[in-house]
Amino acid sequence: MKQIEVGMYARYKNTGTVGKVLALQEEDGIRYALLDSTDLLYDVTFLEQTEKPRERKDLKTDLETARKTETDLIDSLGTGEMSESIGGG
Repeated sequence: MKQIEVGMYARYKNTGTVGKVLALQEEDGIRYALLDSTDLLYDVTFLEQTEKPRERKDLKTDLETARKTETDLIDSLGTGEMSESIGGG
């Protein structure tokens, strides 16, 4: 397991929270990492290295694409271009 370091992205295993490690500190023998996404300290034993999360802009675009696809499928069903029944012979 790779050690958590300042500047890398980490995911908190219990909640899935992802953030960039801004600082590390040790208190009472426990090492903590400060994540930028929540401005909270996390025990590094519960963090795992991860990739930079996708931008919210990209997530919005994906949602818009999914909604358009859903709308197109519903329209196709309504016009008869696509059959609701699954045929078998």
